[in-house]
This record gives sequence, C-alpha cells and structure tokens, in this order.
Amino acid sequence: MIRANHSKFWVKVSKYYTKILIGMFFGRLNYIGQYEEKELPILMISNHFSFYDGFIQILLNLKVFKRRFNFMMLEKELRKNMILTKIGASSISKGKKSSIESLDYAVEMLQNKKNLFLFFPQGKIQSIYTRKFTFEKGLLSHILKNTKNDYQLVYNINLIKYGAKLRPDIYVYYETHIIKATMNAEDVEQEFNRFAQACFKKQGVI
Repeated sequence: MIRANHSKFWVKVSKYYTKILIGMFFGRLNYIGQYEEKELPILMISNHFSFYDGFIQILLNLKVFKRRFNFMMLEKELRKNMILTKIGASSISKGKKSSIESLDYAVEMLQNKKNLFLFFPQGKIQSIYTRKFTFEKGLLSHILKNTKNDYQLVYNINLIKYGAKLRPDIYVYYETHIIKATMNAEDVEQEFNRFAQACFKKQGVI
C-alpha cells in the first residue's frame, strides 16, 4: 500500500487550489451543523456524488474541525497522481492481501488526535439523488472492531441547490458523535441514513 506523506507546502497549496476551484464553479457554501471540540481524532463519513467531493470536505475541515486531512483511494488511481499523498492520500487495493495493511493504516490514523480520516462508505460515486445509502462494510467494520481509543464520528451530507444564479450553492450538513464501543457497521449505516433523511427534509427534497 501507499501511505500518506503530508507536506506543509503541498497542503497549503491544496487549500488555496480548493478555495479557487470551488469558488469558480459554486456560489455560497452553507455550513449547517454543530461541533464541540473534544481533542479526539475524527472519522468523517460522507456521501459521494461528484468530482468535487473531497474538496468540499477539505473546506469543511478548514472551517470546523481543523485536523490533518486524510483520505483513502484505489491504489491504481493514486499511482497516476502521487502528489496526492502530499495532501493526505493513502491507498487500498480491494481484494488483495495488501488491503489488510490499508485497513490497519486507517486504524493507525485514528489513534492520533491531530487526524481526520474521510471515508466514502458507498465505495463509488453515485447520483446526488440517492436517498438510501448502502455501505461497503469492510473498512468501516475493521475500524469499528480494531480502534480501541476514543474518537469522534462525523456524518456529512453535501447537497447542491440550483436556482436563478449561474453557480449553484452547496449545503454542507454535519453531525458529530462520540463513537460507542457497542456500535457496528450496521448501526452506523442506519444512523447515517437517519441523518441523511433529516438533511433531505431540511433541503426540501423529500
């Protein structure tokens, strides 16, 4: 597997690039949620509907959580753009023995209170109109089973609102929890879907 190798320079560049990119194609970013700092590592679970996912979470992290940003992607894709390791990317090869190393690395990242680890449970890009999320259980189950320290769990749903303006607005919903030792992947999937339904209702799309 390929590990993240954060570079202060490239992390700073990514922040500016992200702000410019999102600013070019979108209007206002609306952050809707509450967060209390617990000085714990964060596992963020988010919906995955576009190329811009990841960039939106980078901005959410800068705005609210202020952690070292980490995310995992397919190794064959990461090898095409290794510079992403400098801003927090690590790799996983699904179905290969090295995937266990990647799963253990995710657990390792959640042992450091400076880290935020972004996880797209759908495993692939799906329509923004998806209303029920089915999780790929492997990574999440491994994290829940093997991470023994306390950490915060953040549910994040991002939605787009088109109107009369040229650029649509982004609505960034988030909700934070302290992970419970008794929780399993099915519990988290159910809670994430509960949160998602509440976000859709607020957005007026149900």
